[in-house]
Amino acid sequence: MNATTITPALLQNETHPYHQSTMMKEHIAQYGTVMESWFPLGGRGNTQILFSDPTIAAIAEAHGKTSAQIILRWHLQAGNIASPGSSNPDHILENISIFDFELTDDEMARMTALDRNGRFADY
Repeated sequence: MNATTITPALLQNETHPYHQSTMMKEHIAQYGTVMESWFPLGGRGNTQILFSDPTIAAIAEAHGKTSAQIILRWHLQAGNIASPGSSNPDHILENISIFDFELTDDEMARMTALDRNGRFADY
C-alpha cells in the first residue's frame, strides 16, 4: 500500500480448502480489499485431490451435492470470490448450482480445519 495511491479492490491469491490464505485475507481486509480465489477448486491436475478428500466428500454426500459444489459453497460462505473456469457445459451448470443449500456452522468449521497452508502452485 505504500507504493500505490489506488487501493486494490481485490487480491487474487491461491485459495482453496488446503490453502485458505487466512492471514493474507485478514491483512487485506483492513484496506477493504477482498480475496479472489485463484485455483478455487485446486487447479488443473489437483481437483481430484480435493474432490476425494474424506471431509469434503462426506459433506457432499450429506447434501446430495458434488465435492466441487461443496468447495464453491464454502468459498461463498467464507467471503471469497471464486470463479472456476470451465468450457464443459455440465461443469458450468454444476458450478452455479450452489445457491439452493448452505453449509452448517459445523460443516464450515470442518472445512476450515482442512487448511494445511499447502499450495498446489509452485511460484
